[in-house]
Amino acid sequence: MAFACASCGAQLEYAPGTSMLKCPYCGHENPIAASPWSRVEEIDYAAGLAEAGQAAPQETIQVVSCKRCAAEFQLDPSIQASRCPFCGTPIVLESRAVTHLRPGAVLPFSFDAKGARAKYETWLSGLWFAPNDVRRLAKADYGFIGMYVPYWTYDADTSSDYDGQRGDNYTRTIQDGDKTRTVVETRWTPRSGQVSRGFNDVLVVASRSLPSGYLDKLEPWDLADLSPYDQRYLSGFGAQHYQLDLAGGFEAAKGKMDPVIRRDVCADIGGDKQTISSLQTSYSAVTFKHILLPVWMNSFRYGQQTYSFVINGRTGEVQGQRPWSWVKIGLAVLAGLAVAAAAVMLFNNR
Repeated sequence: MAFACASCGAQLEYAPGTSMLKCPYCGHENPIAASPWSRVEEIDYAAGLAEAGQAAPQETIQVVSCKRCAAEFQLDPSIQASRCPFCGTPIVLESRAVTHLRPGAVLPFSFDAKGARAKYETWLSGLWFAPNDVRRLAKADYGFIGMYVPYWTYDADTSSDYDGQRGDNYTRTIQDGDKTRTVVETRWTPRSGQVSRGFNDVLVVASRSLPSGYLDKLEPWDLADLSPYDQRYLSGFGAQHYQLDLAGGFEAAKGKMDPVIRRDVCADIGGDKQTISSLQTSYSAVTFKHILLPVWMNSFRYGQQTYSFVINGRTGEVQGQRPWSWVKIGLAVLAGLAVAAAAVMLFNNR
């Protein structure tokens, strides 16, 4: 959706770090005033799955698809991108309509592309063992693209029944000829019980277009500052369509809850050691939010490979791929060996 400038007719863009739409040409500003009845809400998970009931808000959007990484995303009309922001592959700007669950909240960008470049260059300066020309090539990019990346959050109350064993250590003295020695052994006793825990805002990324773990490393996010979804925050930015659906997201959320539940079980069993032989968890009062989080993206080519990186659009945390200079690594290893040899010779000559 385009928002025209009342002064010159150009398209307004969201100004990161503010609650304003700003004209990039004449500087005219329009405030993004929140509706008095608008708020960030949790949606019942079962209702969200009920397609026939249309209980969860939906919208139809125009998305662009990348043939290489399968990313699907919206591009604001002001973004004249000719490459995929996720993998750097050239794309043809042909869109298609997609109906999906409408986001319920958005975390707006807090700094602009200039700020993203500054944080990126700081990250580049810390790349040890990178080829000498990687900084030059990385800076000769096509420009940063601000992309709202889809996430799910889940709330749930859990109740877990378990069977296991409690291990209590004790010492025993063993006579070994004329000598005695003390050994530590474990006495095991069966245990069973139930633990309960409530989870709030378990965060699951719904994009599969970036290398595994990169987006996870951008956490934490200041979810307390989420704003109700408003397309005006997307003006001048892209937004990705989710690739992991609501049900798949909840399965991923369960995977994040499980280690916490297992720690609770071990604490409930007590003792010095614990084993869990069976664990069954039930989930109730499950709710979700579909949210958009701000990420600056870019990529550069070195040799025959494309290297991508992402920047948290709120905190400036940078994560990305980088090439390695095996020549530098080899020289560093040789230098280390030389220092070690010199130290040995110095010690022997004392």
